[in-house]
Amino acid sequence: MRKTTGIKAGPLIHRITIQRPVVDQDGSGTPFVSEWREVAEVWAAIESLSGREWLASSEFRSDVTTRIRIRWREDIDASMRVLHHGVIYRVDAVLPQYQGLSEVILMCSTGAVTEGGQP
Repeated sequence: MRKTTGIKAGPLIHRITIQRPVVDQDGSGTPFVSEWREVAEVWAAIESLSGREWLASSEFRSDVTTRIRIRWREDIDASMRVLHHGVIYRVDAVLPQYQGLSEVILMCSTGAVTEGGQP
């Protein structure tokens, strides 16, 4: 019997773009992200894990925690972001699955500010 390694293609139904920030400095030497450059476009499994809504500074905000699974890569870190159908996911943690070097799990969050004030 042949042993297979790696994540199966079945759950990888979403095409995502992974981007890395390009950091520059302003006139006073303060760093800022000047642009985002594409690192890779890959297939992924996306699963929303939890969500919450709150009022902060007179703005209604929502936050969703999402798990994104991709095939094994060594060039992903928590400074990056993921784009999927117009949604920007911040990469909060990168959890490589070292056994079999099968996949990388990206723990991500997304928050959107809607109209100001209370809902």
